[in-house]
Amino acid sequence: MAEPDPIRDFFVDLFGNDKKTPAAASDDPVSRPFRPVFPFIAAAAAIAYFAPELGKRLPAENFAQITTLLDRLHAFAPALIALAVIAAVVDAGRFYSHRHRVTLAAHVRQTTGHSALAVRVPVLSGRAAVKSARVKLPVGAVIRPKQMEEFKSAVSNSVSGSKWTMNVSHEAQKNRLVITRELTVPDSRSARHQTLAQALEGGQILKDAAVSVYSSDDNGVETGYRVGFTPNLSSGSEAFQYRVNEALIAIAGEHESKQNWAVTWSPAEKELLLTLKAPIEERIPHPAPNKLTAIETRHLPYATGAAGVMAYWNVSTKSNTPHCLIVGPTGGGKTSAIRTILTEASLRGIPFIGVDPKKIELDGLEGYPGCGAIIYDPIRAAMFIRALHAEMTARNEYVHVKKIETSQLPLLIAVLDEFFILSAAWTRLKKDPDEETRNLITMLDPLGAWAELAVLARSAGIRLLLGVQRPDASLFGGASGNARDNFGTRLSLANLSQDGAQMVWGDAHQGRNIDTSIPGRAMATGPDGTPMEVQVWWTPNVDRHPNKWNQLSADDIAIVEAVKPPEAPEFMCYSRELREFLETERVLAAKKREHGSVAEPVLLGDAPAADIADAIPAHALTPGTEIVIVDDNGDLNLVTVASVDTKPTGTTITIDTGGRTRAKVTFAPGEIVMLASVDGDAATAA
Repeated sequence: MAEPDPIRDFFVDLFGNDKKTPAAASDDPVSRPFRPVFPFIAAAAAIAYFAPELGKRLPAENFAQITTLLDRLHAFAPALIALAVIAAVVDAGRFYSHRHRVTLAAHVRQTTGHSALAVRVPVLSGRAAVKSARVKLPVGAVIRPKQMEEFKSAVSNSVSGSKWTMNVSHEAQKNRLVITRELTVPDSRSARHQTLAQALEGGQILKDAAVSVYSSDDNGVETGYRVGFTPNLSSGSEAFQYRVNEALIAIAGEHESKQNWAVTWSPAEKELLLTLKAPIEERIPHPAPNKLTAIETRHLPYATGAAGVMAYWNVSTKSNTPHCLIVGPTGGGKTSAIRTILTEASLRGIPFIGVDPKKIELDGLEGYPGCGAIIYDPIRAAMFIRALHAEMTARNEYVHVKKIETSQLPLLIAVLDEFFILSAAWTRLKKDPDEETRNLITMLDPLGAWAELAVLARSAGIRLLLGVQRPDASLFGGASGNARDNFGTRLSLANLSQDGAQMVWGDAHQGRNIDTSIPGRAMATGPDGTPMEVQVWWTPNVDRHPNKWNQLSADDIAIVEAVKPPEAPEFMCYSRELREFLETERVLAAKKREHGSVAEPVLLGDAPAADIADAIPAHALTPGTEIVIVDDNGDLNLVTVASVDTKPTGTTITIDTGGRTRAKVTFAPGEIVMLASVDGDAATAA
């Protein structure tokens, strides 16, 4: 490849290429070489100017006429010099115009693939940027948007310096490109404003997007932007808006005030607003009742969002979100959220009943004002669901007979925490070895009753609060879809999967980016029914047992005392089934607290192996085994096992006494018995 030669290139531009060109190319007005006139006029001006000197050098006798002609020509020297200067100026303009024509023709050919039929540029067009130009295109020439953008970029990049801004338009009806220039106005926009505008150029995010400042603080720092755009079919889609929100917030970056950005859409007004919102506190103690609004209302607040917006569960009879669903893992704040809601219900005179299969989540609420009972056993929980179903039926019957409004019925909240564990326990009990247990669970049908309650309990004044670790359609029984739709108030305290987000929020993008490092941070149903980020209030354990109460700080104790209602809510039962169940459950709970005991933990290796070598679990006994038992008088007796009956509730053995009757002894699950010693000494074995 030949080395570049600037001088040669200049003369090629000035006089044209000396190589032969095809006829078609030479006829192209764009490809014609530049032909200056200044050299010819300058030569004539030089001859006229130096004519007297030339005449002196010629012999007068032989060139008299020529000398006379030169003298006359000299008289035109000033005019020729002036004409040469004008020609030089015109040629300079013509030269730059020629270069602009050639450059524009090349840009058109390289970016669009079309050959310009003509390029019209003013004679005095300027050196840095062409003043204006019109490029004639072939009839019907098509220029795609990407090609147009490339042509505009090529024209802008050909301008030296930043004084001029080039404008390019395509007049398709006239088959031409029009190029104009204007002085570049200094960009006084902020760096964030420029970044947003540049990111939205081209319509890849929003069509025809235009960014303007919406608000600023007292120091002139921009705090909001208005983005105008042309709506399309996707503008109203929540998924589309979510993606645009993420993009705009990321582009805007962290604000100087440390506040977070929020996007408000108004497709009907062809705009959206990107504004700041106050950051959410990382820990919000449960406010005292005098700090909340309208304690007499049926709105149960439990969390605070941005700008102090409060999330609440509307349990009133006019509520279209009658039931509440809380999704969250262990340690994510689910139990605190349930405690907050139930203490708020108690403050408003609304009683509640809880089911806690884990036995450690709601046990602190047992005995709290307004608490009917906390149920732990899965069989008793199934009986409660059926009793609650009977209560719903009785309430509806009462409304029917008394001709009253359903709003006159007292509210009742039923809480089922860890519903996944409870549902799994009911499923296992359907396969229990004991036929009586299987028949009981089948008859009670707790999952079916629960699904009916979820759909029908609203009109009876019964509100359901469901706590699960993850959303699952199978947890709602056969009518899962209808049941789940009635849980209009929702709270998710974990990063949901795509399917989980779709199930909880109806949007595969919501609730997937929660900061789980902050306990209590969640997505909740806002006052307008849309999801919003919130911080769930911290409500400590209200259990006044010394082992729990003594662990609370002074601030936590103050919270518990502040939210305790002055009077316990009244508990009104409309069905015999629910009244008898609660009375029985309270008696059983009282007896368990009075007589209940658990085995103390034993350190592994703490006891010598010889001390426990003859001890085995009761369920491991086999007929014919000799064991040591203690009779009613406290004496040790060596007996032989005749039969063994093992159930989940315990193990019953039949003892062969040697007579016609046989005694039965029942052991609790996991309880051990002592085998007869090797030497037959019962006292030693004991």
